[in-house]
Amino acid sequence: MKKLLFALVVAAAVAAFGAELSDLKLKAKTDKENPIGYKVGETIRFDFFLDGVKELPEEAAAKAPLKVKWTRTGDDGVTEKGVEEISLEKGFSIETKLGLPGIVRIEAQLVGSDLSKFDSVKRNQWEKGILFSGGAGVETEKMQLTTKEPADFDEFWKEAKAKLATVPVRAKLTEVTPEKLKGKCKVFAIEIDCFGPRPATGWLTMPADAKEKSLPAKASFHGYNGNNFQLPKVPEHGSGKCISLNINAHGYEMVGHDEQYYKDYGNKVNGIAPGAPKRASYALEPSDYDNPKDTYFYYMAMRVMRVFDYLKSLPEWDGKNLVAEGGSQGGLQTMWAAGLVEGLSEARPGITWGCDIGCPFNGKGPFPSRSWGIPSVPGAFYFDSALHAKRVPATCKVEITRLGMGDYTCPPRGVLLSYYNLKGPAKANLVQGSTHGYTPPHPNQTFTISK
Repeated sequence: MKKLLFALVVAAAVAAFGAELSDLKLKAKTDKENPIGYKVGETIRFDFFLDGVKELPEEAAAKAPLKVKWTRTGDDGVTEKGVEEISLEKGFSIETKLGLPGIVRIEAQLVGSDLSKFDSVKRNQWEKGILFSGGAGVETEKMQLTTKEPADFDEFWKEAKAKLATVPVRAKLTEVTPEKLKGKCKVFAIEIDCFGPRPATGWLTMPADAKEKSLPAKASFHGYNGNNFQLPKVPEHGSGKCISLNINAHGYEMVGHDEQYYKDYGNKVNGIAPGAPKRASYALEPSDYDNPKDTYFYYMAMRVMRVFDYLKSLPEWDGKNLVAEGGSQGGLQTMWAAGLVEGLSEARPGITWGCDIGCPFNGKGPFPSRSWGIPSVPGAFYFDSALHAKRVPATCKVEITRLGMGDYTCPPRGVLLSYYNLKGPAKANLVQGSTHGYTPPHPNQTFTISK
């Protein structure tokens, strides 16, 4: 009751003093509903406006007139900058164009009359301020990959599959079903034997009353976690009428350990040791790819393929519905699965990492102190999402669940190239104003393309 009363007091205080600064949003729309619907040389207009509040919060009002500092960059190498006044009543527009197929990017930040930033607003773990990052596309279907496809790409993966086939599909299951789920579903910590230094591990969830050949199956893959290796949490929700595998990217053991085990595991993965030279997190050093058949991603891809070997072996699987899904690094793994796994029926990558690795814009996202792009070296090109997209059979439908028009960890150019490389039915959800770690609140500006 005390908590309820406190919540009511807080709500009343917010109502009395108006909106919070964090409610104030800087948004922009292109003059075309389709943000990639422009022709070479055609004028592209971005209309900026403030949203989220009916009156300016006190801190913003004190710095009025408000201004927007903006920067335009693009695939043409041209940079333009400016400062414009903005208010709740009146926005402004930026016009630009592009003389070749590609992407134009607009980055903008709300500032006060003295150009001071509103850095007290933190919209995610990487971005501070009232920001907009978005873009537009010009004849993007004519763009070309920067990544040079290795001549032995298909032979490389044929050999990898042959190595994997030498290891029998065996799994160790440890039931960890939470009390509240008992009778509804079963949850297991799973370890699946795999070629390479580590097994494929994760959580397996399925209905308690699953019948033979009755259920679709899916595997979900995780994003990049760098040095942030933490104690895994047992799923506390069911999988519906589905066999679900939630796979960690690293093959660590899921149960029986404390926080220190995962911290030490992460340090080992990243080559961190007392007194050792500082290095980038796993898979980010160019030297990691000197031998692409003995790199971190090689064994991660082995585990991705092995997960589906296991799912297809289950008697409860219906024999036809087999799905891969994940975002960022999970999207990269999803595209590996779509290109490498026979019988996959659907792939759902989001903000897909590793598309067109050779592109110079990769890794230039909301991480000013370091790059999060996969190194542009020949050994890394075997893992390029856009190259794997070319191998996805037409029988596998693909939905790119989110493509951030302002995402420069997984740039829109590369993700679009992965879309255009797909042979079969596909769609992509383009979200204006979305960066890697931020999606504008609903209703956001999403435009879906399909083929």
